[in-house]
Amino acid sequence: MRLETLSPNLEAEPIIIGTVVKGRQLGKKLGFPTANIDGNISWLNNGVFGVVVMLNDSFHLGVMNVGVKPTVDANLQKTVEIFILNFHDDIYGEELGFNILFKIRDEKRFASLELLTKQIKEDISYAKKRFKLIGLTSTSKEDDFANKQLFKSSWS
Repeated sequence: MRLETLSPNLEAEPIIIGTVVKGRQLGKKLGFPTANIDGNISWLNNGVFGVVVMLNDSFHLGVMNVGVKPTVDANLQKTVEIFILNFHDDIYGEELGFNILFKIRDEKRFASLELLTKQIKEDISYAKKRFKLIGLTSTSKEDDFANKQLFKSSWS
């Protein structure tokens, strides 16, 4: 995982770039398949965030979890996984960039997978409302993202 800086006139945070790797597939089993991002992310704060994702020159909105997944296992390493809204492609091995737009909540342990699933649904609903407030939807076009200065026009 690496950082790419945005052009100096943009106020957005740096783009974080990583490769999508196969995870434990739990998100998929719960109905929320995630893109697990490979790399050293120890510097990222744990929590759940609304993000904009760039993949193969297209933009997507997503909900990202950074942390150790305390509901699943007490001994997991810190990971980054992104549920990309309205997206169903196989992207293992692909490089994607993402930018954190807002924090949704802190990471926490849930008493059951059912309660975790309920919270994920609430997180997604909240994120969609926040995206809409800043003028973005899952059908936003590339110009919408560029005009909001969420990404520079190209990165590699």
